[in-house]
Amino acid sequence: MSKLLSSLEEARGNLPSGCDEELGFLSELLQSRELHALVKVHNSILDKDNDRFIPVISNGIEILEDVLDDLAPLASEENPECSDLFELLQMPHLQGLLYCHDIIAQKDYLPKLPDLQTEDMQDPNDPEETIKIVQLVKSTEPLVMPLHLYCYISLYH
Repeated sequence: MSKLLSSLEEARGNLPSGCDEELGFLSELLQSRELHALVKVHNSILDKDNDRFIPVISNGIEILEDVLDDLAPLASEENPECSDLFELLQMPHLQGLLYCHDIIAQKDYLPKLPDLQTEDMQDPNDPEETIKIVQLVKSTEPLVMPLHLYCYISLYH
């Protein structure tokens, strides 16, 4: 930050007059506590080992089901710890958390949108025409309509 600030002061003499307001803004920005805090956070994130944020497993639900299958015969009044663990692992909140973890770990995000083929919709006689495509998604079924067609329909109906 100090290098940027000193470079800004050096460049002040080479810039045309009338840039004083912009230079003042940049100088204040480079000296602000907020920017220094953001740079500090940014650097601390970069300093961390990036492998820490990669999931170790992506099948937590399957493992949970295996554990529940193994715990089911052991969960009884005679073994209250196993019963408590069995009940805890059956809670929908915990299973939902593991399900979300697996989706993120597998990078299996919904909805999956199909690639749009815009070549069929363009008029070969008008190469300058720009077509904007609006895509609405309900559930996993995409609804696609060219915007210029929508405008035409709404104007005449």
